[in-house]
Amino acid sequence: MRLKLILAPILFLAMLSACDSESNTEEDIPEQLPALRVQITTNTATPFVDYVLEATISTSNPIKEIEVTDNGGLSYTTKVSSTGDDLGTTVDLFFMYSTPGAYKLEFLVTDIYNQKVPFSETITVTRGNAVRIISAEVISFYNKDQTWDPDFNTNDPNRLADVKIAFSKSKLVERFDTPSFEFDTWYISETRENQTDLFFDFSSEDLYIDLSKEMRITLGDDDGGNIGQSLMLDTPDYRILDFKEYNTKRPTEITVKDAAINFEMKFIVEWPQG
Repeated sequence: MRLKLILAPILFLAMLSACDSESNTEEDIPEQLPALRVQITTNTATPFVDYVLEATISTSNPIKEIEVTDNGGLSYTTKVSSTGDDLGTTVDLFFMYSTPGAYKLEFLVTDIYNQKVPFSETITVTRGNAVRIISAEVISFYNKDQTWDPDFNTNDPNRLADVKIAFSKSKLVERFDTPSFEFDTWYISETRENQTDLFFDFSSEDLYIDLSKEMRITLGDDDGGNIGQSLMLDTPDYRILDFKEYNTKRPTEITVKDAAINFEMKFIVEWPQG
């Protein structure tokens, strides 16, 4: 097997060739399979946070299966159905990343002759137009300073809410052919027992979100054992911070309020340059 890598912006060419034996007679020489050549191209060499990276795998032989292993060992596979002949010679894939950094992708392409070409590629994701969330402070929420755990009497601080916050943003859930997205939990904080110290410092975290996107904020009372209740009172149990609304003035401090449920939360953010 011989692998040749060309980036333009990311171009990978792999070739699988067969060899024959000089000692075989013409009758003994098995039929040689057509060499499998694999090429991958992407729509950019420098993807950034929350950007959809499009990759196209093209092959010389019809594809039977493609397996992709992403950072952290997560694998995604597309393969021919039981009624289909093959996947054709072109397959589109999509990737999206929440934080800057280097991400390794490992590919294994199998053609209809069961010839396999493995290769890997490292993608460097930059910040791009992402806003960084530096901190958040919960100012108020429904029934703050009141009883959330009736097992304790009115003078016991353990009756107060054990506050946990979570952020969600759009996540890529379908990587092959046609991308699809859904909101998914992106960050969950530690629990602040009895609603003490409701300032959350994210300066050591890599919390980035593209300024064209919105973030869903969830506030809950954590009773342990994955059991809790929303501190948002109503449905939906989240409030939205839409960064597009602040892009013109780009304030360092953003406050999200909803007087109907006595909710107020203050964010300190860092805007991208430019």
